[in-house]
Amino acid sequence: ELMLEIPASAQALLGSDAVAHVWTRNPDGSPQVSVVWVLVRDDEIIFGTDGASRKARNLARDPSLILSIEDTERSGRGYQRHLIIRGRALIEPALPDATIDALCRKYVGLARHPLSLRNSPTAVTIRVQIDRISGLGPWSSELAAQSA
Repeated sequence: ELMLEIPASAQALLGSDAVAHVWTRNPDGSPQVSVVWVLVRDDEIIFGTDGASRKARNLARDPSLILSIEDTERSGRGYQRHLIIRGRALIEPALPDATIDALCRKYVGLARHPLSLRNSPTAVTIRVQIDRISGLGPWSSELAAQSA
């Protein structure tokens, strides 16, 4: 299956220490949102969570999700730049220490952080297969150029 290519400007925002808000769907259809640390590997976004968490249970039942990342920049008209990614989650039954350490280094500057999932026996890796990229930022024009 063809993966959507992440534009360079979106890669830059995803590579920064901006956290992502992930939206999943509860069993009753209501939205569930939580903050996650993300990594980009090739054209896939990865985050970790505890397998017993609400978001992991929601994604096991319904893999559709939305990620929202806010940029520190504002547009020329004063609007906050933000990246919206719609996709589907693939859940892998473990979260490698190397991934945990990379996330901790990216967000808190330490390879090992007491709040990491390193000691969680039920931690899982969520790989986001991207269906659509939108939002307000330079990625919009880069995506238009890709599809031209």
